[in-house]
Amino acid sequence: MRQFDLGRTSRTVLAVLFLGAHAVVVPSAQAAPAGVPDSFVGNWYGVGEPDDMSISYIDAYNADGTFHSEFRKCEGTRVVWSQTETGKWSVANGVLRMTSDTIDGKPDHFDNFYTIEQSTPIEFHARLQNPDFLFIEKRIDKFEFPPCYVGA
Repeated sequence: MRQFDLGRTSRTVLAVLFLGAHAVVVPSAQAAPAGVPDSFVGNWYGVGEPDDMSISYIDAYNADGTFHSEFRKCEGTRVVWSQTETGKWSVANGVLRMTSDTIDGKPDHFDNFYTIEQSTPIEFHARLQNPDFLFIEKRIDKFEFPPCYVGA
C-alpha cells in the first residue's frame, strides 16, 4: 500500500487480505544475500499510511530479498478494505528500497525509497521520500493481525 494513488485507494507497499490466519514463511536459517541486512529479515507491523492513518500493515522481509505485505482498514470490528503486495527489497547507504511487482496478485510495478532514520532489532523508522511520511514498524513473531476491535 505504498504506491499513493488516491483514485485507486492507495496501492503501495504494505496491505491485507484478512479472512483468517495468513502465514508467510520467512526462512530463518538462510543467510541474507549481500545488501540485505539480517536485522530486517522477519515480520514487521505498522499503522498509518500517508493518505489514511487508520490503515495497518504487516511486512514480511525474506532473507532472499523478497517481501510480502498485507494492508487492512478496520471499521469497528470488521475489515472494510484489504490489499496484498509482493516484490523485492534491499538496503544500501541507509536507504530501504521496495520494488513491487504484484498488487492483489496482479502484475503491477513501482519503486519506493525510504530513508532509515532508526533501526533496532525490535523497531525501525523509515521515512518515505515522496510523499514525506515516517513509517514506524515493530517486529512481530508471526504474520498475523490483531483483531479489528483492538484498533488499527
